[in-house]
Amino acid sequence: MSGFAALFSGMNFQGTIKRYCDQIGWKIADINDKRAVIKFSMRSGRTQSLWIVRYDTTLEFSVPSMAQFDSEDRIPHYLSTILLKRSAQNKIGFWCIEQISGKFVFSCMHNAEMSLINTEYFQKVVNALVTECDTFEGILIDMTR
Repeated sequence: MSGFAALFSGMNFQGTIKRYCDQIGWKIADINDKRAVIKFSMRSGRTQSLWIVRYDTTLEFSVPSMAQFDSEDRIPHYLSTILLKRSAQNKIGFWCIEQISGKFVFSCMHNAEMSLINTEYFQKVVNALVTECDTFEGILIDMTR
């Protein structure tokens, strides 16, 4: 196991994520040896929840948005088009549809090889995802007014 993989393996995952968050000044809402959740109070007044899930050599970062639908048929195509265009403009993160608790949810996600992650990159990815999701939710709220 390489040194970087060891940083995120099993119990080390918790220690590494906690160390990064401590260095940045973030509080972890929930953590175990495979996933972590960090909640952010945004200037918009909304809270964004970032999920980090550990896979073999990859960490998946994901921020589920408020845009949730009961079935694929109910997903508005124009929202998918907006998010695909936004994904093309972003260097970190992309929009996808995840199935969460039986709902189809637009989520802003980023997958990173563990060997590339340090505190600075971790912070950059997290900030980009929570900001992008919050920006999209603001657009969505404005569209429904």
